Formats: sequence, structure tokens, C-alpha cells
Amino acid sequence: DPAEAPELPAGYTAKVKKVHSHGGYGSQGYKYDWRLEEARKNLLRTHTTSASARALYRLARQEKFSPVKYFSIDRVFRNESLDATHLAEFHQVEGVVADRGLTLGHLMGTLRQFFSKLGITQLRFKPAYNPYTEPSMEVFSYHEGLKKWVEVGNSGVFRP
Repeated sequence: DPAEAPELPAGYTAKVKKVHSHGGYGSQGYKYDWRLEEARKNLLRTHTTSASARALYRLARQEKFSPVKYFSIDRVFRNESLDATHLAEFHQVEGVVADRGLTLGHLMGTLRQFFSKLGITQLRFKPAYNPYTEPSMEVFSYHEGLKKWVEVGNSGVFRP
């Protein structure tokens, strides 16, 4: 409540409409007729990517680049069939580490360190497709109770 956002930032809204409809910043866009009425609809958050997008936008506006680390944790909601590995509500952890010379090996090391702090040490990485990162990979951990490997994360390296 309310069902719609009362106001959206005018300059930002115009940029979103342009990029979604026609592309920009190296993207070809989604090539659809973007509508303000649709954009104003409020819904339960399905992911936290908007937090990373805002962080990347701030990073891109820096006059002089400096390395950064951004992390967020928030509750998200999905329209999922419930089972032992899928819930309709969960907490998503998201992070961005930006610096020159980082590699996929750095990302894998960061993920191993993160999951080890949670007590999760049996990890596997599998190549995956994400439209916004390349290379991309899914992260799996062995679940003793289920006796199988389950996906515990997704990751990738942003293109320059």
C-alpha cells in the first residue's frame, strides 16, 4: 500500500525509458514501448539488483576512479513452487567489488571466503549465463540433509 509509486524522479525516469525502449550506454535496450503506468506499479521486491545498479551508477559518476566494495542484504519475494530448495521469501546477499585487474579467480576466492564464514565449505562453480556479466557462474554447495548439490549463489564479472 499504495499500489503505485506516488512520484518517480523525472530525469531518471526519462533515462530509464530511453534505455529500455531504444538502448544506450552500449546496450540495444529491450526494444519495447516503455509505459509510465507500468513503471509506477509497486510490487514485492524479487531481487536486490537495483541496489547494485545504484551503486554502479554512483561509481560511474566518480570523477576519478577509486576501488570500492558495496554489499547489501535484503528480503526478497518470488512466486515459487515451494520445495526443499525453493522458498517464496528469503534474504538475498549481493555485492560489488570494483578495482582494476580483478579476475575470475579473485571472484571465486571472495565467494569461497564468504561461504566459509557461513560454515559452507563444500563448493562447486558452474559456468552460467547472466545477461549483465561475462564470465558468469552459479555456486553450488553439497547439502548433507538432501544428499545433493544445491545452488546457493550466482555471480559474474561485470563487463567494462
